[in-house]
Amino acid sequence: MSKLLASLEAPDPVYGLAVFDKNLYVLRKREDNQIFVYDTKDCELHHTINVDGLTRNCYNDLTACKAEQCLFLSDYFAKCIRKIDANGIASKFVDVPYEPKGLSITPDGHLLVCCNPNMLLELNAKTGETLTEVKLKDDIKYPKHAVKRKDGQYVVCHAALRDLNRVLRVGADGYYRHCFGGMEGKGDDKLNCPCHLALTEDNYAIVADNDNNRLVMLDPSLEYVGTIMKEFAQPHRLCLDSESLRLYVGDCKDIGTVKVFQTK
Repeated sequence: MSKLLASLEAPDPVYGLAVFDKNLYVLRKREDNQIFVYDTKDCELHHTINVDGLTRNCYNDLTACKAEQCLFLSDYFAKCIRKIDANGIASKFVDVPYEPKGLSITPDGHLLVCCNPNMLLELNAKTGETLTEVKLKDDIKYPKHAVKRKDGQYVVCHAALRDLNRVLRVGADGYYRHCFGGMEGKGDDKLNCPCHLALTEDNYAIVADNDNNRLVMLDPSLEYVGTIMKEFAQPHRLCLDSESLRLYVGDCKDIGTVKVFQTK
C-alpha cells in the first residue's frame, strides 16, 4: 500500500511533473510562471519558472534528465522541445517534425518523445540529434506517452474518443507484442483516456487512467494487477522517483492537485 505524504494544490491543472536535484517541478496550465518548484523534503513551494512563448496545451509534458542536469519540456503547438537548465533558464532545445507530447528518459539516457500522429522519437539528450524513429502501426492512434524498458521494448499508452484506449508493449518495428484495454470504457479490463505511465524497476506499469479517475497497475506482460488508487480528479501526469520511491500524481481538472505517495 502507498502512504499519502502530501497534497499540493494550486489554481491550475497539471500538465507535467519531474523530480530533479531534490526539487519537484510542476508544469501548470498558465500563461506565465508556468512551472512551480517545490522542495521534495518539505513539499513547500519555493519559486516559479517562466517559459516565454509556451502555449498552454494539455499535451505538453515535462521530464528530468540527470545526465544533462536539466529539464525537457514538450511544446505541442510550436513543434519543439524546450530545455530548462539547472539555473531555471528556459530556451529552445530542438525543433521536431511532429507534434510532441509525452516525454521520458530512456535507460541509455536519451530523450524519448511521443508524437502525433503515430511516432516515437529518440533524441540525443545532449545535442538534440534524432537517433531513432519508430513509426507505430496504423491501429496505434494518438499515442500520449511512452517509456522504454531495459530490454529495448517500449510501453505506450494511446487513446482516441470512442475508439481504442490501450497500453501496449511495442518493439522497434512499431508492432505491439502485448496489450491491455480495448474500446474506451469502465471496469477492470477497460481504460478511458490512459494518458501517462510510470515504470518500476521490475517493469510493472502504473497507468494514469484519466477519465476513470484512477491509477491502474499492470504486470510486465501488461496483465491487470489491480486498481491501486481511486478518486482522483482526472489523473493526468505521473512521476515515480526511483531514489525516494515516491510517486507523484498530478490532476488536470479544476484545481490541479499534486498528491505525493510513499510507495515503500
